[in-house]
Amino acid sequence: MVLGQASIGGGATNDIQKIFPATPETYSMFKAGDFPVDYRTGKLNVSVPLYEIKTRYGVTIPIGLTYNTGGIKVDEMSGIAGLGWSLAIPNTISVEMHGKNDLDSNVWFPKAPYYYTTQEVALFPQEDIDKLSHVMNGNLDTEPDIYHYNLPTISGSFIRDSNGNFRTIPYEDVKISYANDEFTVIDPKGIVYTLGWGNMNKSVSYNVISSEVYFSSFVLKKIKFPNNEEVSFTYGKSMSYSHMTHSFSDIYVDPSNTIACPGTAKKINNKTKNTYTEALLTEVSHDGEKVNLNYTNTIQGIQGRKDLDGTVNTFALSGLTATYQGKEVKKMTLEHDYFVSSGTEDSYKKYRLKLNKIKNMLDNTEHSFEYNEAYLPYLSSTSQDLWGYCNGYYGIPIDGNNSQKLIPNLKYVNKDYTEGGNRDVNDNASQAYILKKIVYPTKGSSSFTYENNTIWETLLISREESFALGKASGRVETYGDGVDAESPEFYMNDASNPSYHVAWTNGCDNASGQIGTTDAHGWFEEYNPVTGWQTVKLFAKTIAPFIVTPSMHNKDYKKRVRVNVISGNSPCAASINAYVTKTVTSEPKSNVLVGGLRIKAIDDFDGQTNYTKRTFDYSKPDDPDHQTSGRLASPLEFLKRHYSVGHPSGVYVDDICENYVLTADQAASSGLSGKDVVAYSYVTENTLGKGKKVYQFPSHDFHLNITQVNAGWNPYLFLDKNLQSEKSYSVTGELLQEKKYEYELNQMKNALSTDQPQGVGNALALSTSFSFYELNNNTMQRQVKVRVNNSYNIQSGKWLLTKSTDKNYLNGILTSETVNSYSLSDINKPINLMKSETRFFDGSASEISYQYAHEKNNQKLINANIIATPLESSSIQKRNVSDPSGTTISKTETKYDDPANLLPTSVLSFDLQNSQAATTEVTYDKYDAKGNLQQYTTKEGIPTVIIWGYESILPIAKIVGAKLSDINQSFIDSIVIASQTDGSQGTIASEERMLNALDRV
Repeated sequence: MVLGQASIGGGATNDIQKIFPATPETYSMFKAGDFPVDYRTGKLNVSVPLYEIKTRYGVTIPIGLTYNTGGIKVDEMSGIAGLGWSLAIPNTISVEMHGKNDLDSNVWFPKAPYYYTTQEVALFPQEDIDKLSHVMNGNLDTEPDIYHYNLPTISGSFIRDSNGNFRTIPYEDVKISYANDEFTVIDPKGIVYTLGWGNMNKSVSYNVISSEVYFSSFVLKKIKFPNNEEVSFTYGKSMSYSHMTHSFSDIYVDPSNTIACPGTAKKINNKTKNTYTEALLTEVSHDGEKVNLNYTNTIQGIQGRKDLDGTVNTFALSGLTATYQGKEVKKMTLEHDYFVSSGTEDSYKKYRLKLNKIKNMLDNTEHSFEYNEAYLPYLSSTSQDLWGYCNGYYGIPIDGNNSQKLIPNLKYVNKDYTEGGNRDVNDNASQAYILKKIVYPTKGSSSFTYENNTIWETLLISREESFALGKASGRVETYGDGVDAESPEFYMNDASNPSYHVAWTNGCDNASGQIGTTDAHGWFEEYNPVTGWQTVKLFAKTIAPFIVTPSMHNKDYKKRVRVNVISGNSPCAASINAYVTKTVTSEPKSNVLVGGLRIKAIDDFDGQTNYTKRTFDYSKPDDPDHQTSGRLASPLEFLKRHYSVGHPSGVYVDDICENYVLTADQAASSGLSGKDVVAYSYVTENTLGKGKKVYQFPSHDFHLNITQVNAGWNPYLFLDKNLQSEKSYSVTGELLQEKKYEYELNQMKNALSTDQPQGVGNALALSTSFSFYELNNNTMQRQVKVRVNNSYNIQSGKWLLTKSTDKNYLNGILTSETVNSYSLSDINKPINLMKSETRFFDGSASEISYQYAHEKNNQKLINANIIATPLESSSIQKRNVSDPSGTTISKTETKYDDPANLLPTSVLSFDLQNSQAATTEVTYDKYDAKGNLQQYTTKEGIPTVIIWGYESILPIAKIVGAKLSDINQSFIDSIVIASQTDGSQGTIASEERMLNALDRV
């Protein structure tokens, strides 16, 4: 008996792990929002802005559509904006669930998981027995979920440790808490984000009986700024639909275990019904400003989304309307159609929602879009490469009878798999559905040229190639003729242990005992230094290829093949051919195509002329072979070690069999687990008329052989992805400027995690998957043993920019060099930039130092997490770097002394001769309830009053020389009321009345 969190049948547990797909809209947000546009991946996020909200606190909230140009996957479903598009608002936490939902489950992230595989469970201390029992029964989760947050001022990822504290990746000085089904996130500037339930996914597996309901995203409900300004988000509509996905597992036995592990081999087809419920944003409000997002259930005159399995509650984004004080200031509409493929009975799988146009209804302009529609694979087709992109090869609908087609046909360990599918890359088909052209309101356009990602030499899908070793042939034409022929000598001793074959072709009768029969024979021979040539195999009429196994011959002996043909009554011929078949895993000196797309060129049309504006080259600069700088960025894994209970024949003691399992899951092709395929260390961008720039990024080289067991690497590595250098060249190729950046990895904050493994400073916790096995021993007692399916370090840290240099080659000297230092002395304090020293070409230097809430002991700001705002700064000028103290040229401090709010109260400047002597430059005397400054006083003692109108959003009057208490309230009321009226009416007459009211004041 086998026990586990997600058992399948009687032989395997959660080592064949369930992959939980996110809703399509969550995936769109993750794909476009979590991965910034950068040259390192070759992807551009094309964006169409719809509207933006500008807050008085200085934060802008953009609302628009973005498109990810990295390619469309075969199993990728359309979000509300259209295939490849996402509604781009920084308003989500997307959940990448592993194991069970961490927010609803008890968790335990063991620091030494392999310790529990050393003996049976009952022999551990009781505390460990209790934990393992809860894991075995599905009541304790050992795999941390990964949360990806994308908010207006902060983004990144985090996990929840076993004490309920949230740890960010990379480390950021943010406060995260979860209570009453809501996340509260406070950024280092004290901005408070509140997020509640968003998209939900219910997964029900049938063949492997299991179900899971969880929220795949949390959505932003409210933003509150330190000045009491607020932005609220309303989700007044939802839609739901279902989609069936399939997975396949082929468990096969190691040949050495066939006796000890009988009956453990099996094939498992599993189907999972995923029911998605998506929360749709319908309104964003800020002071008197409202943005309404509109949706439609009818597209091209037909009710319901044709591309989703559901017609009643399925919608597409149809437009956006923005109003201020009730007056319409922006109105955008979206026009949709469908991509249509063929070849499946599931009607919704034939369609993908297509965004055709975005129209601005107030100025009568539009953006329109064109796509690559040469290949249109239907949803859930087998026509996909290793990474899930279309490969154009014959595809059939994936169902419970053929999901093995997701496994590539390859030679794996102890298994030559031929029941799977062709998952090679096709550079034309992989561009299916991709955006290829945008036509702008000006009628100009941009066209995009793509190419597949590449890596150097390595073939992930190997191929078989045969090479001739020796051949002999003979032919006779007339009665009585005879022919003897032999090949040159050869050896069969290749150290790579390839497959050796001898093929025999015989067109003669070889009818023994008949007069006049034409006979042919072939010999495969080896030369023994003592006895001479000896026959390894004699061939007569049989023509099937002969496989030469190592036990049949001596690899040190030379070989030959020979043929003899004797004519009886008719012409005939025969031949014998020895050859070797090798598995080719590399293309020497070649760039090899892999999945996903990168941008190659952007062509612009200005209304009259087409021209190539920008081109991109991803090879190593000046490499004679034009070698790509691409390296695989994400692991792929099909073959794993599999454990099951074996019952050896005639033995009463069970044992754990270590076999193999080939697995594939559609959810892996469309879920959040799909990361960047390739990362490039060099990218050259050529811009028409401006020369070129060469960008350099860190190179991380991971070897991947998917035919080997557990071939992938840790998916939670915390890698340096920062720009290392940027070189600018003129049109003629002359180097003009070079910028270099040096980063230092700091991981001291990882120790704050309760689950950090001992001695593993780069990790926050381990993510471990266990399986449990119940065995009978010879006393008929049952034992439970544990195996670790996989265990990964979830890494984090912070890459700190420690040095940047800027060299201008026009004069051939260093322009500037900046060295930064950070606050790293206290693990419980934030990591802030403390000092930045810039050295110039003439030898002089300037230095800026900062102090923050912790350095100034401002507990009020610390409690509010306003810990990244400098409260004091001082600037020093040095004659040269050896100048010990330099000359202080400025020193200022901002005070936050009012306990009633989080706003500044005064600004001090310090005497340059006496750094302890401070002068108050300005005092902020009074704020209103919305955090607007109403009165300040300069150091000369002159007060200034600012009067706010239009619902206290805009300043309408500034009065110098008077205090607010000196001004008659009726005068203030008159202009404020006039502004309110003007804001609501928005007419020329109302504006004139407003100006007249100001004149009277």
